[in-house]
Amino acid sequence: MGSVTSGKWGIPPLSADSINSDTTDETPTPAADAVVEPAGRRSRLVEIRCGFAEMARKEAEAAAARVVEARRLCDEQAAALAFAQAAIDPAATHVAKEEAHFAFRTNVAAARDRNQVEAAANGWLTEINRINNDDRNAQARVKHEREAADVLLAQLAGLSDTAESSATMAAAAEEACRAAREAPASDQAPEGADGARVEAAQAPTAAGPAETPTKSTSALGSVAAAAPVPVEALDRTGLAAETPPEPGPAAVVRSMSSAPPAEEAPPSTDWLVIDIRAPQPQPIIKLIRRDGRTMNTLVDRLAGTDAAARSDWQLLLSNFVDSVVAAAIDEVFFEFPTGHPFWGQFTQDQGRDVARGLSALGFRYDRFEGFADGRVPIQRDLALAVGQAGLLPVRVRYWPQANETAELFRDVRVAADTFIASRAPALTLGELVRLLGRRAEYLAGLWNEWPRVRPLLFSTSL
Repeated sequence: MGSVTSGKWGIPPLSADSINSDTTDETPTPAADAVVEPAGRRSRLVEIRCGFAEMARKEAEAAAARVVEARRLCDEQAAALAFAQAAIDPAATHVAKEEAHFAFRTNVAAARDRNQVEAAANGWLTEINRINNDDRNAQARVKHEREAADVLLAQLAGLSDTAESSATMAAAAEEACRAAREAPASDQAPEGADGARVEAAQAPTAAGPAETPTKSTSALGSVAAAAPVPVEALDRTGLAAETPPEPGPAAVVRSMSSAPPAEEAPPSTDWLVIDIRAPQPQPIIKLIRRDGRTMNTLVDRLAGTDAAARSDWQLLLSNFVDSVVAAAIDEVFFEFPTGHPFWGQFTQDQGRDVARGLSALGFRYDRFEGFADGRVPIQRDLALAVGQAGLLPVRVRYWPQANETAELFRDVRVAADTFIASRAPALTLGELVRLLGRRAEYLAGLWNEWPRVRPLLFSTSL
């Protein structure tokens, strides 16, 4: 029995000294070889971990630089938006229209014939059109600058999240690098975490001679020498403890770069918009039109059977509808009956301009098909409102009588559905806050749950 050949398990040949345990007390152990080989692996591990830490640090710095640049662009865009908004001056527009109207009246008073009156009217209309065009151009510029600012803010939010993740990964990689560098120092004092010294195949102890390794244990020891394991993995008999092997370089990189699997993000709903012409009205349109069944269905989806929650949700949704309607009234977003003797002479946009002129003169809609505070305009006020809209009062074929003027808004409908579809088509928080103004402050409870509410307002299942 001089030697043992390698078997299918790849066990190297064993020397006679390692098998013969009756003639010597200095049996070779795998401990000496097992300390040298893991050191090489550990240096390679340090190189991998620290290299990854350097890459992660550079990426974190680049991500932070991108955030700084995006924030600078956002600041510049905010300044451009503020400049565009400052160019819109409703008071100056009103004064310019008044001056144009005054010039028209002066020219009419000085006119000698009908041609001069027509020339004065054409000059007045031309000036009003110029003022309106300038106002529309300014509004379009504000809208363009606002959309650009929204895009930059969304990009900034995404870059900020990426920079934060990169910084977290860089910190974790730096910590892994530091731990790998400190590991060899701890290996020089082979003492376990529980304070017990690792004695791999030591000489006989004071209690008596150690048991001589058998052929089987010598073979396992040779296997340990051929496939080195960390010193910490050796138990008190010099054999590999039943611990998982040290991860290789690829596993190390994965352990540092991968985090616990996050929940799959819900599908994006950014593409959703209000379609006022859809054959089947969307829930938001039905809700704005105060459809009771839609209100009950939304409350069922949001609150279930909880009576208190149902009451809260019904109040929030009702306040939301009231706020949208109030904002539409402030904007004089009305829908006029086509067969009305007075309103039927104008297009819908012209009718709204005339109603805005009446509102500017103090004759406001009271939400109950009448005029607020009982102030009813006379024909002169109606003529001024028509002129304010850029129309010629002399071309109005019908002026309502005194008793008809008080009921001028009787058949007029507040087009809150068209209003929200044109001003906040995607129902984003930014659009709604701008649309509702100060009224949005009283709907904080609704905005907190808006990610749940918004998809329901577009849902076809309702």
